[in-house]
Amino acid sequence: MPNRKLINQLIQLQELIIARLQKKAAMPKAPLDSLNTSIQMLSSNIPPQIKSHLNQLLQKHPEAVVPLVEGHCTGCGMGLSISQANEVHHAEEIHRCPNCTRYLYVPSEVVAREHASRVYGEKRKIGIARFSTQPLMITPLTGETPEDVLGEICERMQAEGFVEDGRQLLYMAMQREDIISTAVDSGMAFPHVRGVEGGGLTMALGVHKKGIHFGGPGRTLTRLFFFMVIPTATSAFYLKLLAGLSQTFRDKDARELLLNAENEEELWKALVQKTRTVIK
Repeated sequence: MPNRKLINQLIQLQELIIARLQKKAAMPKAPLDSLNTSIQMLSSNIPPQIKSHLNQLLQKHPEAVVPLVEGHCTGCGMGLSISQANEVHHAEEIHRCPNCTRYLYVPSEVVAREHASRVYGEKRKIGIARFSTQPLMITPLTGETPEDVLGEICERMQAEGFVEDGRQLLYMAMQREDIISTAVDSGMAFPHVRGVEGGGLTMALGVHKKGIHFGGPGRTLTRLFFFMVIPTATSAFYLKLLAGLSQTFRDKDARELLLNAENEEELWKALVQKTRTVIK
């Protein structure tokens, strides 16, 4: 098959595999039959040698297919030579990083950060403060559709200097939701954009008092939105953070503490309080 088509197929396959890992982390008992079937169908015509190496990589890392950004492999950080980078851009062959052997591609969209992020200051942060901050708490969200709600969160991330272009971030978040909804049971969702380089894993939390339909299980309304931007290098820890948040807020009393916060300061204090023993 043409190499551009193959690399796109590998990216789509990886998205489904990561979605399965995310679902396992957020809902350990959830059925995975539909995802498993989609993964099998998408991988059926991948050349055996490439499929074998992909599986070997996935046993070590959550991501085996990573973007090349500014001439660097985002998986391990190694800089490629100009000629190597040009070959990846031309996509005439499938290319791997000379260091970590991950498959490389040039993304069509790259979300840029204004700076590393305000979450990371000189003073060492602990707990959830390693990944978020009070200015990224939003209550109440007022949108009535998934795009409206995620748009509010992306606008806040831009306003607080975490990304340069909130609209671009929203576009990529909606692309991810098109693969499979990030909504889980108990009225929560974990929308995210991976591959946002130039800083650490960052999370915003939005509360929708009434709730909206976000594509979750049954007719459940989603009210809590944990939105994350995830650099490639932090993908493994993202799954641990997702599991910790899901474990904490499956408890109804913990969710109510967030939902009943009257302002963003109270929301931040509630989030810090409830995650103190789980996220370190």
